[in-house]
Amino acid sequence: MLRETEETFDRNSREVLAEVQKRYGIEPGDLKRLGSFASFVFEYRYRGVDRVLRITPGSHRSVDQIRGELEWMNYLNDSGVSVIRGLPSNRGLLVEPIEIEPTGPATDNLYSVVSFTRAPGAGPAREVWNANLFKVWGQTIGRMHAATKDYRPSDPALRRHTWYEDEDLCGREHIPPDQNAVRQKYDSLMKYLRSLPTPPDAFGVVHEDMHHGNFFVDDGRITVFDFDDCQYHWFAADLSIPLFYVMRNKVLNDRSTEFARHFFGCLMEGYNRENSISRKWLEQIPCFLKLREMILYIIIYAEGIQDSDEWCRDFMENRRERIEKDIPVVDIDFSQFA
Repeated sequence: MLRETEETFDRNSREVLAEVQKRYGIEPGDLKRLGSFASFVFEYRYRGVDRVLRITPGSHRSVDQIRGELEWMNYLNDSGVSVIRGLPSNRGLLVEPIEIEPTGPATDNLYSVVSFTRAPGAGPAREVWNANLFKVWGQTIGRMHAATKDYRPSDPALRRHTWYEDEDLCGREHIPPDQNAVRQKYDSLMKYLRSLPTPPDAFGVVHEDMHHGNFFVDDGRITVFDFDDCQYHWFAADLSIPLFYVMRNKVLNDRSTEFARHFFGCLMEGYNRENSISRKWLEQIPCFLKLREMILYIIIYAEGIQDSDEWCRDFMENRRERIEKDIPVVDIDFSQFA
């Protein structure tokens, strides 16, 4: 569990960070912790330039999985997509494995460390939440999808996982045992999605978490980061993520059907400048929204964070009923955007 992972890292952090400083040429005291969830993120300055550093426990991702993440991310960067870039350590490695002596039976003793360029700008402020941002957002996703069609891993070991192998979807057992109807909805959704075809013009490696918390805005341009969840998935599923989260955005605080149409229409206007997607895949977006709803439902129960903050409490309100009754996450006709 994430809490156990964080407690373990806190015990090991002195030894891990000392090795990190050595391998990346970081002066003592220059690492500033930014946050943590499945990994631990820091910022630092290297020769006067701001960089970001991430430390990931082996229980979350293997070294090869992270190498695959960095390879795909740098491929997109080389292809002209506005994403951050993975940077080599002093030894020339994009991923630095750091192994320490285990301190207990449930302890992670292998950590993968990566360094990135820092995205310019900052998270989208209230004044930039407008049609132009939504179009640029969609255009960036479209450019990613157009580029990923030609991507092939340099080594089979670096191939990212497929959507149904995601660890968050593998936690069906975390759905409370008295919620049989929810479990049935989960099983039905998974069976249906796994029956869908995976043509190369609609399925490939995608970011899979392209919400407004994973890019910075600078003078109208966005730069994407946090590729930890990148995986083989349908492009339409990737397009469902911005809509899912923007409808729960406290800055806008607008969950109306009218806003959903406006936002997604702008997103698709930008997307279509860079890539095309057929009507039949847009019509699957309600299912992909349900998939994200189910993933979050499982995560929140797995971590026991139903009441941890306002966002979780708000999300979980009537959520069981919405899942059991097949209430759409967003009730609009997506075929109109083809």
